[in-house]
Amino acid sequence: MSEPLLRLAGIAKTFYRGGEHVTAVVDADLHVEAGESVALVGESGSGKSTLARIALGLMVPDKGKVFLDGRCLAEMTPAVFAEARTAMQPIFQDPGQSFNPRRSVGEALAQALWRAPRETRRERSIDLLNRVGLRPAETMLARYPHELSGGQKQRLAVARAAAMAPRLIVADEPLSGADVSIRGQMLNLLSELRKDGIAFLMITHDISVARAFADRVAVMHRGLIVESGPAAAVLERPGHDYTRRLIDAVPRLDRYVSA
Repeated sequence: MSEPLLRLAGIAKTFYRGGEHVTAVVDADLHVEAGESVALVGESGSGKSTLARIALGLMVPDKGKVFLDGRCLAEMTPAVFAEARTAMQPIFQDPGQSFNPRRSVGEALAQALWRAPRETRRERSIDLLNRVGLRPAETMLARYPHELSGGQKQRLAVARAAAMAPRLIVADEPLSGADVSIRGQMLNLLSELRKDGIAFLMITHDISVARAFADRVAVMHRGLIVESGPAAAVLERPGHDYTRRLIDAVPRLDRYVSA
């Protein structure tokens, strides 16, 4: 069998805060196949974002290894690691914090397109902005992050991630701050990227997002992955009490409105 695109093996991470050790991740195993969408689900503080940062190589685990195409990130030379990182792109929860306020939209995208010939970067930036629905794209290039709405910043974050033509996008709660209409639009946008063969590791506390977007689901609780499997099987027939509690916590109108 071929190696998955991304594989996390025995990952553990502990932080030292306020004079005591806080365990964030405990012996976590997770994989994402090429072109697959995996949702990592759990409450805030369960360790999801820490695991996502380790997957991206932004944080070093205390124990365990991260493999991309069967190659261990920790064993790569700096040059090889830099090359590998272009295949994995993040979308962070707060896009406003991930853009340099002194760089225009055009400059932010041009930086992401550093590999492309300089004379093609403007045209490619316009194509990306049109694709994510930031129009008129030519006008958008000159704007700055503080001039964009929250939804527009999130679309820009998607455009920047897609600019690198990655094989994997790690999206950390990309819909948490969006209203209902924006959430639907963003899910549609991310689904369009999947048609390009891009794999996703979607970090979310929202079961409905996992149900709509993921092929597989992994459930994380207090640093442990307590259950994983095909999305339909896990969400329709959960085997762990914690998964059942997450599903039961999803608001349902029929619980509050009598016939």
